[in-house]
Formats: sequence, C-alpha cells, structure tokens
Amino acid sequence: MSDVRRGRTVRGRIGESLEVLGLRTVLLAYWGTTSVLARRSGKPRTDGGESVPPKS
Repeated sequence: MSDVRRGRTVRGRIGESLEVLGLRTVLLAYWGTTSVLARRSGKPRTDGGESVPPKS
C-alpha cells in the first residue's frame, strides 16, 4: 500500500511542477506581449520612473 501512496505523491509532484511551469509560461507570454506592444506604441513613458533626467 505504501507503493500506491508513493505513486500518488510522485504524480502529485509532477502535476504541481507542470502547473508552475504553465503559470510561468503564461506570465512570460503576457510580459513579452505587453513589452512589445509598449515599444510599438511609440509613446514615451511619463510615469516619472526615470532615474536619469533627459538631456536637453
């Protein structure tokens, strides 16, 4: 009976690993898409996040 429990644990670990991998893939795709769209829009960011003032 311990083999059955161990098998379920391994399957559970694999399932959790696949779930985390899927989440990371979705987040990477989201961040990549938003980055590309932000670059294509051509609008400068005006959120004040620049640490270096622009040259005049």
